[in-house]
Amino acid sequence: MPPYIAPEENALIGIWGKPTSTLDWCEENYVTTYYVAEFWNTISNLAMILPALVGVWCCFKFELEMRYLLSYLGLLLVGIGSLLFHGTLRYGMQLLDELPMLFGSSVLLFTLYEMGQVQGAKTVRTYITATILVTYPTVASLVYIFINDPTFHEVAYGLMVLAITVQSMYCVKKYSSWKYLYLGLTSFAIYILGFVLWNIDNRLCPHIREYRKQASSPLGAITQLHAWWHLFAGFGTYLQGILSSRLRMEYLKYPCTLKFMFGLPYLEIDSKKT
Repeated sequence: MPPYIAPEENALIGIWGKPTSTLDWCEENYVTTYYVAEFWNTISNLAMILPALVGVWCCFKFELEMRYLLSYLGLLLVGIGSLLFHGTLRYGMQLLDELPMLFGSSVLLFTLYEMGQVQGAKTVRTYITATILVTYPTVASLVYIFINDPTFHEVAYGLMVLAITVQSMYCVKKYSSWKYLYLGLTSFAIYILGFVLWNIDNRLCPHIREYRKQASSPLGAITQLHAWWHLFAGFGTYLQGILSSRLRMEYLKYPCTLKFMFGLPYLEIDSKKT
């Protein structure tokens, strides 16, 4: 995967100045507006921010455990960081996008590893798991900042996504006898679709840019494949959070129902155990 897509020759310079980030994406800079470096890659982060806010609301309304609130706050921070990064293409904002991806994934993985723990209990296993899942993103972040190689970050993050996928399937089997497999598969399929589009955007960028020069405005917007990655990755991650909390409620024997708010699914949880 190319670690860097060079901006077009004679690329426009907007209000944030020349990019200082180590990454630049296939969307042409400052074409849509002088005030936003990559317009479509910026606004598409609403697909992370809005679901995360619904998740945070659910955590407060139904008094979910702190780790679930932290996992949704992690997704929210990634969405905000990515919005700022693509909106400015500044290196500091790039780190605000990339580093929370590692820490947010760690929290989500922690919710899966702690699935079968007694509510409110803090065991030795809990502390060991938490220590490992704090140490990994911390060390990976420090190494990444030091070597400044985007490929390292992609590998470090990819390993966490793999761990989340494997552990979620294990939890689906153990705590629901595959009853909620559809949620896990849907989350995984949506996320992988976004990942494929992201790679197409990287590898075929010159051809995509050439097509956009010839296409009308609506068609050109549709070809912003990195923006589609944000949409699918954000929603896929949100569904993973729903799956994790649904399995936890199954273990704790709290009945819950999948409902929708503004088109987004969420869990309505009954406070009375079955």
